[in-house]
Amino acid sequence: MALHPPKYLEKASFQPVELVEIEALKAAESQRLVAITVEKIRQSLDLEYIFQTTTQEIRQLFNSDRVILYRFNPDWSGTFVSESLAQGWLPLTEQQVPQPELVENISECNLKSLSIPPIVDTYLQHTEGGGFAKNEPYRVCHDIYSAGFNKCYLKILEQLQARAYVIAAIYQSQRLWGLLAVYQNDAPRQWQTDEVYVLSQIASQLGIALQQAELLKQTQNQKEELITTLKDLQQAQAQLIQNEKMLSLEQLVAGIAHEINNPVSFIYGNLKSADEYTQNLFSLLDIYQKHYPQSIKVIEEFTNLIELDFLRSDFPKLFKSMMIGAERIRDIVLSLRTFSRLDEADMKAVNIHEGIDSTLMLVQSRLNSTGERPQIELIKEYVNLPLIECYAGQLNQVFLNILVNAIDALEDSVVKGRWTTKKCNLMDNPRIYIRTQLLKPDQVTIRIADNGLGIPFDTLKQIFNPFFTTKVVGQGTGMGLAISHQIITQRHGGSLECISQPGVGTEFIIDIPLLQRAREFKQ
Repeated sequence: MALHPPKYLEKASFQPVELVEIEALKAAESQRLVAITVEKIRQSLDLEYIFQTTTQEIRQLFNSDRVILYRFNPDWSGTFVSESLAQGWLPLTEQQVPQPELVENISECNLKSLSIPPIVDTYLQHTEGGGFAKNEPYRVCHDIYSAGFNKCYLKILEQLQARAYVIAAIYQSQRLWGLLAVYQNDAPRQWQTDEVYVLSQIASQLGIALQQAELLKQTQNQKEELITTLKDLQQAQAQLIQNEKMLSLEQLVAGIAHEINNPVSFIYGNLKSADEYTQNLFSLLDIYQKHYPQSIKVIEEFTNLIELDFLRSDFPKLFKSMMIGAERIRDIVLSLRTFSRLDEADMKAVNIHEGIDSTLMLVQSRLNSTGERPQIELIKEYVNLPLIECYAGQLNQVFLNILVNAIDALEDSVVKGRWTTKKCNLMDNPRIYIRTQLLKPDQVTIRIADNGLGIPFDTLKQIFNPFFTTKVVGQGTGMGLAISHQIITQRHGGSLECISQPGVGTEFIIDIPLLQRAREFKQ
């Protein structure tokens, strides 16, 4: 709504030249004061700052006792949202809660009952903004006792400690937002036309500032919603990719385990029979030597050729090593099947140590010494734990992701010169620590730590973000830890925390409840 300039500008042509010049100077000064105040208001789009700046600047500009900002609620009740007050007067913003009648009668009131205090009237609420909602831009009162107000309204104004006031309407997008009021408390005041004009102009500009702040808030909300949506999409994409990746790995592992298991079982079973047959043949040879002690030359030559005595002592050792190798393969196959757990996709009570050990079997080759570094020492500290209800296959994925990251961290430390085969301190070998604990009766803790170079603080804050990785292209997707965090926190109701100190090492702490079904029941 356009506000009309003061009437003295309309009548300037009929006044003497000196008066016209004075009025022009007043108009210019008014415009300057409005411009200065508006500039301060628009220094920020923060509503709290705008409210405080507006009331403070106007009170100083008008040299008044009180300036308040009154905002209408959707039901046309209202609230004092900001106040600037001269010393010695009671703040209305603090009294509005215990005395709601103060804000319910800010501009007008109809006579009701004066016998039952406090005087409460909802004129503005019942009239949905009164005259201000009907494009009344401002209201001026030079002295409340000579303005013809009824006793009800006078009583309210006395509670407001007001003797004179100017109230300007604030419109936001042509909708009545609230009121901007300037009060003189100690005495009547003859408000000047230019003062009313300045207040109206500031109220108009304040409405524009409020609209801009509202648009900014909407934009920020939309931005936050987009960021949340993008994050959800990234997590969903990471979950799908990781699930597909792990499903393929599990199927491959299960397939390999099945294919290896049959021939290994055949070899393992036949080794026992072969060992028995060999012992029988040696026994037969002993019988022959006992009954035919005189050997012929050809037999003696062949006996020397094959080193029969060595063969008799070494052959059992050979069979024993073959049996150990076959048992080792069987253990590996069992670990592969334990890791994949394709037959245990649902929640199940499992021995968590078996899951950790089966995962370690998969990374065993990476723990061995290389030409660049010594053997990675594995230190396990297991405590007796009850069976834990969990999604075993998913939990094994978490162990695998963390262990692979620990090994990668130790390998990176080698690249940066911490450990070499030529210069190795036995007291400071590369190590991975795995500890299990039962710190609470209903919660198990798994700690996996390494003594690598650690993670910088800026990087540590982002390690659980989807697609965040410090590895070179092709070596890391940035999904492992994000998915691990999701598995632990969302699927198991636990927590996954990373603690790292540069130059010392990194530790991942997994906390999960022992009984998942009980947790789900509570939810």
